[in-house]
This record gives sequence, structure tokens and C-alpha cells, in this order.
Amino acid sequence: MRELKSLSPIELVSSRLKKFRGKPETPESTADNFIKMPGSLIYTGEREVEETQFDVIRFDADSFEELDELPQSIDDLNKKTWINITGLHDVDMIKNIGETFQIHPLALEDILHVHQRPKFEEFDDHLFIVAKMINAQNDQIHHQQVSFIVRKNLLISFQEKPEAVFNSVKNRLRNKSGKIRTRNTDYLAFALLDVIIDHYMKIIEDYGMEINDQEVRVIDKVDKQLLEEINISKREMNFLRKHTRPLKETIIAFHKSDNTLIEKRTRPYLSDLKDHIHHVTESIEIYRETINDNLQTYNTHISNKLNDTLKILTIFSVMFIPITFLAGIYGMNFEVIPELSNPRGYYNLLIAMCVIAVSMITYFKVKKWL
Repeated sequence: MRELKSLSPIELVSSRLKKFRGKPETPESTADNFIKMPGSLIYTGEREVEETQFDVIRFDADSFEELDELPQSIDDLNKKTWINITGLHDVDMIKNIGETFQIHPLALEDILHVHQRPKFEEFDDHLFIVAKMINAQNDQIHHQQVSFIVRKNLLISFQEKPEAVFNSVKNRLRNKSGKIRTRNTDYLAFALLDVIIDHYMKIIEDYGMEINDQEVRVIDKVDKQLLEEINISKREMNFLRKHTRPLKETIIAFHKSDNTLIEKRTRPYLSDLKDHIHHVTESIEIYRETINDNLQTYNTHISNKLNDTLKILTIFSVMFIPITFLAGIYGMNFEVIPELSNPRGYYNLLIAMCVIAVSMITYFKVKKWL
């Protein structure tokens, strides 16, 4: 009997990976790449842009300027500053930004882990928010992770790829629209989350129009194309629900936080933001129920159509039972069958069969089975 060798947990994982892949282990396929220390900076997404880009906006109530360089330290932030980072594949640059602005290592880890669940966390001197930004292209929903670091007089946003969703906030800053330039970065975080949620609402409304149209069409007729459209709508609604539910928890946590970085005058806006995300989640649930009703209606139509077909086939089967009975009698191998010598016996039998068939059809119509 072969002696069993005791393996450590890491060796066990590594051996299973080797067996699963069916090829020798290399430094890139060992368990060390799958088991990492907390705070390790590893980008888990795809490279969406050629180079990491950044936009720096510095503003106050009376001034607005866009800079070409990142601030060198937190001490340089004599005005409120918004830094938008696009492209997360350059891990070294993200690490330097984290060191420059004293971002917690666990927050940096979550920023680079782009499959992170939306959440809200508080650290000693900054807030950390993760959300999912969605966009509809070619009748498909695409998403990317957006992360926010909120400090006093500083907000840093991290995107995987460029999107136009934040352009409205930038224009409000440029044009001094509303209260955004007179408020602190907690209000700016609210404004960015608000446009993300507004984008959810717009896409959900567009899908809602399609779902309502499917509801009307499924009553008139059913076909495979309609079934495919309903299933696509169901998949997209489930996708939206998957991201909006944790985003709702994130907004609620942001609203409930008593952190000093959140000003008292910002809290009514966070309450309004919470109402918006409630509306989004409720709309998704309503449309999911409508989709399920459409599928049920479609299946009911198919069942009724199948039942009608089976009813007709059954009626024809019943019609031919007595005819087959008569044909069976006269097809028996007996020498003495009185009707065989009748010169009109064949025609009489055909007439009897026709009379039976017509009588049964008439009976079925009287019973409203046809």
C-alpha cells in the first residue's frame, strides 16, 4: 500500500489547481497567486485604457480651476479638490496616490478589486464608498466599479474606464450651478452618487417601456422572438437587482453615519438620495413581477394551444373508433357473413361510416367541444 503524504493547506490548493488545469505548475499557477495577504494591491479587472488618466478640479465659492498636475500632499489642499482617476491597471500609480493622500491600504485593495460589492466604510480620517455605474449600449447593460475617497476638502474618485455620467457634475462646478461650489466634499460625493442613481432610473424606465410593450404583445399572440425578448428583459432586471440592492445598503449606511466629515446641512440631501434608491429598487421589483406575469401568460397561451391541438386529435380518434369497429367486423376471416353476399353491402357500410362520423361531429358541436 502506498504511503499517504501529509500536505499543508497551500500545498493542497496548489496540487488541486495542478490537477484541474492538467499541466505542470509554473510560478504564475501556484496557490500563492490565489491566496494573498490583506492589503495586497492586485488589479483584478481588464485594462480599459492605454494610460491611467486623471482630472484635478479645485474650487470654492468664488473660483474654479482645472489642473494638469496632482497635488503633492494633503497639505497642498488649500481649496476643495476633486481628483478623478480613470484607469486602474497602473498599480504603482494607485499605490503612490494612496500614500500621498493617506488612503487606508484595505481601501486601496478594494479599489483595485473591481468585483467588489457596493459598500460604505469609515476610516480614521476619510470615508470609503464603492458603487456600480451602469450604462446601456447595444441593448446590453455594461457596468464598472466606481470608488470614492472622501476627506476634508478632498474627494478622489476611481473609474475603470471613461464615462460621461459625471460630466453634468463637472458642468455644475464650472457654471456655479446650485450649491455645489459652496458645499464641502461630502455634498460632492452626494452629487456624484445622485447622478449614478439617476442613470439607473433612466435605464430602468427604458426597460420598463419595453416590458410594458411585451405585456401588450403577449396577450395578442406568442412567438419565439417574444419569448426571447422576455427572457432578455428578465436577465437584465436580475442584473440590475444584483447591483442595486447592495447600493441601497450603501446609501443607507452613508445616510446613517454620524462621521464629522458629513455636514448637518448635507443630511437632507442624503435622505433624498435614499428615497431615490428606494424608488429604483421598488421599480425593479415591479418590473420583475411584470416579467414573471408575462412569462406565465406566454406559458398559458402555449398550454391552451397544445390543449386545442390535443382536443382535435382526440376527437378524430374517437370518430374513427366505431368506423374501425365496423371495418374490423367485416374484415374477420369467417366464411358465413350474411352481408357479404349483399351486392350493396360495401356501399351500405360506407354510408353507415359517414353517418356515424357526421353524427359524432354534430354531437361534439352541440356539446361545444368543437
